[in-house]
Amino acid sequence: MKKGELRMSTGILAKKIEEFERIGKLINAPGWFYDEMLTPKRVLKMQIRANVGGKPTSLTAIRVLHRNPHPTGARPFKGGTRFHPAVTEELLTVLAMDMTEKCALAGLPFGGAKGGIAFDPSVCSEAELRNITEQMIIEMLQDNIPHPDIDVPGPDVGTNPTVMYWMYIKLADMNRFRNIPNVPAMVTGKPIENDGIPGREDATSHGLLIQLKEFIRLARPAFSDSAHPSLVIQGFGNVGYNTARLAGKKEFDFRVQAVSDKDGGIYNPNGLNIAHVKKWYDERGTLAEFPEGDVVTNKELLELKTDILIPAAIENQITKENADNIKAIMISEGGNETITPEAHQILYARGIPAIPGIAANVGGVVVSYFEWRRNRGDRKHRVDFDDEKEWVYSELSKIMHNVIQNVWTKSQELSCSLSDAAHILAMETIRDQLRKKHSYMD
Repeated sequence: MKKGELRMSTGILAKKIEEFERIGKLINAPGWFYDEMLTPKRVLKMQIRANVGGKPTSLTAIRVLHRNPHPTGARPFKGGTRFHPAVTEELLTVLAMDMTEKCALAGLPFGGAKGGIAFDPSVCSEAELRNITEQMIIEMLQDNIPHPDIDVPGPDVGTNPTVMYWMYIKLADMNRFRNIPNVPAMVTGKPIENDGIPGREDATSHGLLIQLKEFIRLARPAFSDSAHPSLVIQGFGNVGYNTARLAGKKEFDFRVQAVSDKDGGIYNPNGLNIAHVKKWYDERGTLAEFPEGDVVTNKELLELKTDILIPAAIENQITKENADNIKAIMISEGGNETITPEAHQILYARGIPAIPGIAANVGGVVVSYFEWRRNRGDRKHRVDFDDEKEWVYSELSKIMHNVIQNVWTKSQELSCSLSDAAHILAMETIRDQLRKKHSYMD
């Protein structure tokens, strides 16, 4: 997108811009800050030919590099790669903007990026999916990315450690023409045994639950003395499933009442056996007819009475249309942009705290940072994996605690929502870094 085009956009991007400009006024942002933040640094569009479900198809791979307040020859852009039919340039721009804020909020030395291709990976054979991934990498290399100091992709919706490994293999193969050091640091989210890092696959969920426990300690919501606070989780992908799986562990001790996939969900007020749910889902590819719970639609699931609601699906799930119907005592935004800006304001007015995605789901990029950092130096042996996993969780816990403590403190100081507090903190940090980087004079 060219300069100024973002302000002319509609839909999810228009809402993001409106929210950004509202927060910008709260921090007295100078004019140059809007120009910087509302104009992506680069947008790459790459055409590839591939088979999808056996049918020859033309696909457009997009990579949005939003803004990087750090020296970009040393601190790269960072963001996931999404394979999903709903991928658009507008959506990727919003998610890249979110990533810029996430990294600032967590104190990570990255700018924000996001990439993707609009197709349904579930209809592809493994060979087709690998071919699409490799073609995307070949095209990206024409612009000298991925690169450990320029742009480092990671996983997102529709991609996983296997896809990241295919990227890694192709990058390593093509590097004979580039001779760039630290090839493993060009992509994160790789399998542990292939230069990945323990704890990355469930990092978003683990970080969310760590932060949730700390928020409960700080804010003392109505259920804080409950022996097993209840959770309702919308989504059963990477974030939704791993949140459900980890929630019942002793360190968290939550009771998962409901989960869902794109077709609907299951609800048991006494708690679901997540191992049974996972086995059923893996065998059938659906949660439908699961015998240990009642059927609910995704709309009904969001409006169930519970202690904590975790929307961990795609965007725009809680909006101004249904925010008044939410019965949860609090919300933690597991997915990106699952709560619209208008809905955040309605929830705050109703006294329902909602931890925004830029804080709640930052654990994924935090552990990607650990992987990137390790890939630039020390290579671990398999015998070190258990010790390293303990280190990862310990460091993740410190950062997630710091993020929510800062957000909570700012919200109390300004008497504002957690969402506003998180965005204010992130944007103040980015503003100050950009001012220093470019010697801006307000």
